[in-house]
Amino acid sequence: TSSTASYLDSLSIASQSTAQIDDNSHAAAAPPPPSVPMDTPARQSLPAHLTLHPFPNKGLGVITTIPISKGEFIGEYKGEIFTEQVKDRRYLSSQTKTVEDEEWIQSRIERGQSLTGCYVYGITIPPTKSNNFEQNQRIYVDAEDEYHSLWTRFLNHASPPNNNCNPKSVHESYNGEPRVWFVACRDIEVGEELCFDYGDDYWLEGDDVV
Repeated sequence: TSSTASYLDSLSIASQSTAQIDDNSHAAAAPPPPSVPMDTPARQSLPAHLTLHPFPNKGLGVITTIPISKGEFIGEYKGEIFTEQVKDRRYLSSQTKTVEDEEWIQSRIERGQSLTGCYVYGITIPPTKSNNFEQNQRIYVDAEDEYHSLWTRFLNHASPPNNNCNPKSVHESYNGEPRVWFVACRDIEVGEELCFDYGDDYWLEGDDVV
């Protein structure tokens, strides 16, 4: 596999790949997206023992139809992989966009995908002898686009002790890419919604955090 440093360099050039949410930056103003088809890869990836359910003021969430034991694997969080530079360009209206960024934004709009920047999971890459970084770097997994993500993008927030699953991550997995997954942090009963703590950095001042 390629080194983390060269992998980050390649992401900085074009950055589109096919997961503590820590960025609530809102994208440049865009028209409301059309309705999303029910057969997106994210929705099709939902396991048979889970169901999507609408919740007031939260949108879609995930409910389990079987009991899940503490420590059990819940699912992978996958999406497009961005460096911090690319993430900021695409989601911050103040940033100058490249041609690739503009095409990426237009593709999202045409396919009915939102541009909130609220599905971004950040992973810290520490300096090592192999990557020659002078300080910590960040790499991001963005699961907002339902055509480049899995069902875990629908997991809603719950503050401790109400959350029942936790995210785990490594900045470089077996294939050289970052990996994010969820495990149950307690026993989960049939009919419970699967939720995790989005973390303090997700929220804006004045948000009603539950």
